[in-house]
Amino acid sequence: MTTRRSVLGLIAGLPLIAAGSRLAAQSSDPMTPLWQAWKDVHMTAEGRVVDAFQEDASHSESQGYGLLLAEAFGDREGFEQLLDWSLSNLAVRPDDALLSWRWQPAEGGRVTDSNNATDGDIFHAWALVRAAERFGEARYTELATAIANDIERLCIRPCPDDPDCTLLLPGVEGFEYEDGFIVNPAYTCPRAMTQIARATGVSALETVSADSVAMLARLTRESLPPDWVAVTSSGFAEPPEKSFDFGYEALRLPLYLVWSGLAGHPAVLYAAEAWQPFVNAETPQTPTIIDRTSGEIMETSPDTGYRAIAVLAACSRGDVSPGAMPAFTANQPYYPATLHLLALVAQREAQFSCYSL
Repeated sequence: MTTRRSVLGLIAGLPLIAAGSRLAAQSSDPMTPLWQAWKDVHMTAEGRVVDAFQEDASHSESQGYGLLLAEAFGDREGFEQLLDWSLSNLAVRPDDALLSWRWQPAEGGRVTDSNNATDGDIFHAWALVRAAERFGEARYTELATAIANDIERLCIRPCPDDPDCTLLLPGVEGFEYEDGFIVNPAYTCPRAMTQIARATGVSALETVSADSVAMLARLTRESLPPDWVAVTSSGFAEPPEKSFDFGYEALRLPLYLVWSGLAGHPAVLYAAEAWQPFVNAETPQTPTIIDRTSGEIMETSPDTGYRAIAVLAACSRGDVSPGAMPAFTANQPYYPATLHLLALVAQREAQFSCYSL
């Protein structure tokens, strides 16, 4: 049974890769050209990550992912470009340090939804914490601490069925209702939240991460994790007007959990089982939406970024040989391209190899 204590114990033993070792690896890193290719396709010279499938919008999530990748590849210039754009265009909420989640280029460029997305805030803070260590810049820790404090203040609530449990709201507004909360399980990245908590002293992030992982274990006792779930006083329920399938939100969970040293979590095991027939198949298709009740595959994609997560889940369990990871290409949409590159970083930092150049 997965509990808060067992999750904290697993993460406490996780090797947290030091900045010095990452920097040493970067100097001769054969993956550095992949990062440059990603920037060439998905990032502007001003530091804006462009989601072409979403009307060329930019999101706090996309900026946070970009910051994390820039740090992972030791690219301080790229990191500063991404950070400057985020601070100038998304860090505009008047009463907190959280980021507006959606910016669109229409009408000269503006925020079109000022609500935050908590995963975007988490990835910004994590990238800042890592960059503070790598680049020796105290200002980054100060920015991360402000974000972490406001996540604790505005986005952490007691579970409706257990006052000793906490949960993470996906945003400040719109996720609380009379009988409980709507939660996105894939907004939790245990490794990220643990490192943020330890660097900033905001321990509530480590606690809510462990609670969220334990909650996810209950959700996945017999099925794949959902994109969204309602958490009520009587248990879990299908959320109103949100996907309850295993889809484009939930497919990130195996990436985050393997990266966090939790490859044995049932969410990873169920996803790996569902993806297994496709990992070694000649067809390049990967299931991206699966009905959790029937197991019916509702949608597939040829984009290699989704296949990369499937291979990561299989590789972490020893189900495929090193080198099974598909070759990276930046010429896929922003989302799978980014997940692909993150999967390559994750397999390296989790200290096993699924990829060879």
